[in-house]
Amino acid sequence: GAPNVSTATAVREQHGHDESMHPCAPPDVVVWPQAVEQVQELAALCHRGRVPMVPFGTGTGLEGGVNAVQ
Repeated sequence: GAPNVSTATAVREQHGHDESMHPCAPPDVVVWPQAVEQVQELAALCHRGRVPMVPFGTGTGLEGGVNAVQ
């Protein structure tokens, strides 16, 4: 929950593009886990629900790797 999860349009758009020429493809939700255990639980939940996870660092990539295209 808040403040570690956001579905706000501005946040999703920020995490839906990098420095590449590819158009923005925002994720459905952005999550900021605070501990390794939260990352593990999030990965397990996504795996069970067949929901892809897209890691985001600084958004400086040049190949569109952070775009949530599916």
